[in-house]
Amino acid sequence: MIWPFARPLPPLDAASDARRAGLSPRKADLKQPLASLRWCVVDVETGGLDAQRDPLLSIGAVAIEQGRIALDASLEVGLTQAQSTAAANILIHGISGSEQRVGQPPPEALLTWLEFAQGTPRVAFHAAFDQTVLQRAEREQLGLSIDAPWFDAAVVAPLLFPDAAPHCRHLDDWLAHFGIAVYARHGALADAYATAELWLVLLQAAQRENLTTAQQLRGLLRARRWLSAN
Repeated sequence: MIWPFARPLPPLDAASDARRAGLSPRKADLKQPLASLRWCVVDVETGGLDAQRDPLLSIGAVAIEQGRIALDASLEVGLTQAQSTAAANILIHGISGSEQRVGQPPPEALLTWLEFAQGTPRVAFHAAFDQTVLQRAEREQLGLSIDAPWFDAAVVAPLLFPDAAPHCRHLDDWLAHFGIAVYARHGALADAYATAELWLVLLQAAQRENLTTAQQLRGLLRARRWLSAN
């Protein structure tokens, strides 16, 4: 579901306003087989580690379709910043001050992201951070709250491979464990692609455990949260 907050919407030009109005409210059918779902694997780069306050700098995303990474379906977009982040932060995300000042206007960048993602399930590694950052930006820049399911590869992986969990904490650990070679790391698109590679391994493992739909996989995650709370 897409709905505006009660506060006035940020001003948009006519073209962007039409794009916002045209966003599809459809959600994915989580009862479909895992292999036939379209998944949107996403990673964000930010100006710090505070998901509620630090600026969103870039979004990278790839699509998984019919059980494969769709090489012709990817997204990488930078958001224009009024001022660049501190030098120490640039060393982490690698987005220079000049690059930060020549990205797309934030509303346009976020519309591009939402048009790419559609109503499909989102996947990220440590998804709570990416979800919080993106949803905050969508509210602030577009006045929208997007109701889409999120799946966390960092939670699913140890559930399906508990023996590996003690020595696999980070994305790089899981990639090394499964022998997944990636062309680059630590950019939004590169990290999204690496996470997509891992997600394909996890989908195959889930099906071996007779988890055949995204709804069943989400049920496993909810059971895990319930057990952790008790």
